[in-house]
Amino acid sequence: MRVPDYIQLLFERIGFQQIGRWDNDDSLERENHSWSVLLFQLKNSHTLRPIDQIEGILNRDRNTATYKLALFRSLCDVAMTNYQQAKWKSDQTVGIPIEDLVEKWVYYYWPIFESSKFIPQIHGESKNSSRAIRFRHSLDKLIGYYKNSGGLSRFTIDYRSSKLSEEVEHIVNDVFRKTMDAIVEGPVYYAGGSLGAGRVFEYDPHDRMVMLSAELWCEFVLMAHWINDALILRWAELTSKISKNSIKPSEMVDLLLTVPIPERDVADARQIYLQLGAKECVWSGKSLKKNFDVDHMIPFSLWRNNDLWNLLPAAPSVNRDKRDKLPTRSLLIERKECIVDYWRVLRNAIPTRFDYETSKFIGTVRLTSSDWESQMFSSVVEAIETTALHRSCERWEL
Repeated sequence: MRVPDYIQLLFERIGFQQIGRWDNDDSLERENHSWSVLLFQLKNSHTLRPIDQIEGILNRDRNTATYKLALFRSLCDVAMTNYQQAKWKSDQTVGIPIEDLVEKWVYYYWPIFESSKFIPQIHGESKNSSRAIRFRHSLDKLIGYYKNSGGLSRFTIDYRSSKLSEEVEHIVNDVFRKTMDAIVEGPVYYAGGSLGAGRVFEYDPHDRMVMLSAELWCEFVLMAHWINDALILRWAELTSKISKNSIKPSEMVDLLLTVPIPERDVADARQIYLQLGAKECVWSGKSLKKNFDVDHMIPFSLWRNNDLWNLLPAAPSVNRDKRDKLPTRSLLIERKECIVDYWRVLRNAIPTRFDYETSKFIGTVRLTSSDWESQMFSSVVEAIETTALHRSCERWEL
């Protein structure tokens, strides 16, 4: 005899969703007998479920390059940490700004192109061949410019702070233009071609957005951290295959886990806090002098995020106790004034970079609102609560 939970699984695997269940004892009072009534609704009668679309594209679509993996990974990253950038439309579609995806592609491919080994990212690509990733030459020029001046981390800070020279800005514009063309004319156009439901993405040139169904976007938001891990492994395996096994998957994993601003690169925030005449631990309120830690409010291990708004001064003992835990909602509300005061300090010191990173997080073009602090604080609280729920994170308070 099959139990109700097993029946539920069978139906959900083919696209049904349980919307009701009623359990009753056997009316004849027979031992070990009970009855269950299950009510299901068919959510996807004509198309694949969103998760099956993702799996189908990754498994069945032709993979001649790593483009599709890069597109899906960039969507996952936006869904995890910049989901406010998504623009919801009335026709049950969602738009993701193409510039956000392009920027993430630059961060992904930079360590690969910078490697001392030539690492092909498309079938037939070699060091001296004419067949190459569309934006390789342009990105190589940018990498060469920063080779002896801080590499990817320095470029990222310069870019977010609008400190690019005219020469570098010209190179960056070329990199971004060619990367955008690669995204739009590659995976956005072709992804889903092997599926019966057809293509899953469109490009809106007017709003400069990659469009996808609201259902598919919800799947990215809910499952991004799982999908992302699988994508990194598949990217590493595909690269090994493209390189005819000259590149080991383990080598690629290390490169793909490179972040634009590493965890230890908190120098800008630390310098700003050092210059403060008086300061207190963001969590305990204790007075701080020169001996303090720069704490990631949302732990680096969860978001891999070194944005200025996420870096706050804390007493070393408090930071050690907090470690990779998320602060409780009550602690955040109790320390709101202190958190917001430090944001004001950071914004006054490095306004362009702070506004860029904060705007990306809360989904606005620029911080023009007079109450941006309240909007930002609400977004942080929401992000921490949803991260704690989705990732089953331990909460922390003093």
